[in-house]
Amino acid sequence: MFEELITTYKRLEKARRPPSEILDSLVQLVPKGITSQDVRRFLEDGDESNSIAAVWVVYAAILAISQDTRDSTENGADDTTTLTEIADRISAIILPLCTGALDDDTTYYAALQRKGDVGLQALKQLTKLPPKEPLQLPTSVLLRVTAFTDPADPWTTAASSALAKTLLSPLETQQQRAQLTRLIVDEILTAFLRPLFSKSRPATVTASGRKAEFVETSRYDTVDHETPETKPWKYAHRYATTVFAWAVQHADPPLLQTHWPLFTPALLTLLDEPQSSAVLKARSLTVFRAFWARCPAGLMRDTGLAPVFEQAVFPAVLSLPGLTPEDESLLILRAAYPALVEMAGLEYTYLPDGGSDAREGLGTGDGEGGDGDGDGGRDRSTAQKQLRQITEAQRTLLDKIIREGVMVGYHHAKEHVRLVGLFCETLVCIVNGMGILAVKHLKDLIPMVSEIMADPFGTKHPPTLHSALNLLQAILSACWPRIPHHCDEIIKALTLCWLNIDDEESFQAGDPNATALKARLAETADMLSAVMRAADIDLHDRVEMLVEREPQLSKLFRACTPRPESK
Repeated sequence: MFEELITTYKRLEKARRPPSEILDSLVQLVPKGITSQDVRRFLEDGDESNSIAAVWVVYAAILAISQDTRDSTENGADDTTTLTEIADRISAIILPLCTGALDDDTTYYAALQRKGDVGLQALKQLTKLPPKEPLQLPTSVLLRVTAFTDPADPWTTAASSALAKTLLSPLETQQQRAQLTRLIVDEILTAFLRPLFSKSRPATVTASGRKAEFVETSRYDTVDHETPETKPWKYAHRYATTVFAWAVQHADPPLLQTHWPLFTPALLTLLDEPQSSAVLKARSLTVFRAFWARCPAGLMRDTGLAPVFEQAVFPAVLSLPGLTPEDESLLILRAAYPALVEMAGLEYTYLPDGGSDAREGLGTGDGEGGDGDGDGGRDRSTAQKQLRQITEAQRTLLDKIIREGVMVGYHHAKEHVRLVGLFCETLVCIVNGMGILAVKHLKDLIPMVSEIMADPFGTKHPPTLHSALNLLQAILSACWPRIPHHCDEIIKALTLCWLNIDDEESFQAGDPNATALKARLAETADMLSAVMRAADIDLHDRVEMLVEREPQLSKLFRACTPRPESK
C-alpha cells in the first residue's frame, strides 16, 4: 500500500523538489479509505533505513485521513489508542541521535533537521484527528518533542522549534499542571536523565542528589570517562542537555522544593565537566542560572549545596585568552559572572551587545545564603532589592568575585578590550549592589578604571570606555565618602580620556561616538564635583592649572567654578 509513496518520495527528493510539492504529490497518491490502523501497521513494519521517507509518507497519510469527509468512526480517526501508538513511533523516528564526539562530530544534521520538521508537523496534524477533542500526547512523546525546543541546536530549525513549543504549550495551562509535573519528574528526570548521567556524576554529590559529606571513590573511577558508555549525554544523546534545560525552565518553586535532588546530579555533572566545549559550558551555566532563580529562598543553603555549586561555577571565570580563544572566553564569562553575581543575591542587569536576558525574565537571587527567591524576586522593585541586607556569605562571595575573578581576569587579559568591557559591567552590578561596602575594593578599582580611561588606544573601542565610565559613576555614587582620597587619580583619568578623544584621528568633526563619550565624561566630572563639594573641598583649585594649560578641558570641568570668597 505504501511502496508507491516511498518510491515517489525518493524520486522527488532526489530531484530536489520543494517540500510543499513533495507533500502535495504524496497526499494525492494516498490510497482511498486508508485508516489510522494502516498507518500504525506501516510504522511497525517500516525499514529504519527509510526513516525520513517513512515520516513523509505518514505525514501525507495523516493529512489524507484528516481531509476524508466520511464518518470518523469508519476511517478510525477516533481510535485514540492507535493514534497514540502512531505518535510514539513518529517521535521515536525523529529523535535527534548524534554520531561521534563533540570534537569529532560526524552527525549529518541536515537529515535530522528534515526529520524533525516533518515529524513535528505530522504530530501536530495527528492531534487534530479526533473529532471531539484534540489528542493528548503521552509524556514519552512529549519528552522527545522537548529535544527540538532550542533553535540554537544544530538538529533544530526555527520552524521545528516553533512546532515543538506549540505541541508543548497545553502543558502551561493550570489544568495540565499535573501532567507537566509527571513529565518533568517521572519521565525526564527519573526515567531519562538519571541513567544518562549516573556514570559521570561528580563525587561532591550523592546518587540521590544530596551533598556528599564524605567524598568517596566512585566505582566508575577506573573506567575511561570520555566514552559513549560513561557520558552518553555528550555523544549520541546530546539532546539531553536541551531536554534538561526545558525541564528547568518549566519547573516552579513548589516542584523544586519537593524534587530538587533530581536536578542536582545532572546540573553538577554539566558544570563540572572538564572537557566541555565553550558552547556546552556556557549553556550549562545558563541552565544553572535558571535553576538558581527558581529555587525557593534558602533551599540550597539549607541543603548544604550552595558552596558546592559555587565551587563548580567559579573555575569558569578563569577561562581566559591564552588557553581559551577570546570569542570562547567571552561566551563563557558572559554566562559565568551573571550566575555568580546572582548566587550572591544581587541582580545582574547588564545585557551584553544589547541582547536579551538568557533567563527570559526570571527572578534574581535573594536567598539568605545566596539562594534564589524564585518568583518572589520578580515582584520587587530594583530599589527594594538594593536596600536589602547583604549577608556575610553573600559578601564573602562578592569579595571573591572581585579579587579572584574580575581583577585576576583583568590583569591577565587587559589587552582584550571586549573582555575589559565585560569586567567593568560586572563590577557595576557588584558595586551598585554592595553600596558603601565596596569601599574596601577602591584601591584596586580606581587604578583599573584609570588605566582603561587613560589608555591612548582606548578610543579605538568606544564601548569599553562607556563601560569604564559606567563603573566610575557607580563608584562615585556608592562610595562617595572615600572619593576625596582618590580625587587626583580620577581627575587624571577624566583629563587624559578627554584629550585622547581630541587627538583621535578616526573621530571626525561632530562624530557621534566622540560626542557621546565627551558628554559622559562631563557628566562624570559633574558627579565628582558634587562629591567633593559634599566633602567641603573645592575641585576648582585642583583643575584650575589643567584648564589654563589645556583650555578645551573647560568643557569637561564645567561645574568647577571658583568658590566665592567670604566677606
